[in-house]
Amino acid sequence: MSSLHAILISVGVCSVAAALEGICAGNNVKSYFAGLKSPAYSPPLWFWYIIGGVYYTTFGFVLYRILRHRSNSALTNVALGVVLAMLLANALWNYVFFRARNLRFALVLAFVAPLMDLVLLVCLTRLDGPAAWALIPYLIYRLYSVWWAFGVWKMNPTPA
Repeated sequence: MSSLHAILISVGVCSVAAALEGICAGNNVKSYFAGLKSPAYSPPLWFWYIIGGVYYTTFGFVLYRILRHRSNSALTNVALGVVLAMLLANALWNYVFFRARNLRFALVLAFVAPLMDLVLLVCLTRLDGPAAWALIPYLIYRLYSVWWAFGVWKMNPTPA
């Protein structure tokens, strides 16, 4: 695939995923987030938007690298499928956390999501070194996000 097509597809996929994430989160993100008790290590809401921008930039780059890969191997297809599943899962997490307000299920999703991260990392290490290296900061962030989700769940018990 040409560089231009890979860029356009990557930007398009990430734009659709970001829009879906916003739709799934809904309109009351600010007020709901402000009403939650947060751990001391929790960044303010505006910083989460920066994290989101870095997230989509990272996955745009990873998608670009996968799409530019010359072979149409099963590994390429698996990596592409995992990236798309991860983007969809991120939107689902926003629905569960912000709309459904189910912190327990959001925590479960936060603990399960790293399994997809590891599958993608394994695929990328065999497929494309620069994409695998680009994923490392995200994986470090993922550890933090699980810790953060646990802290939020613990500080905001669900009424029985």
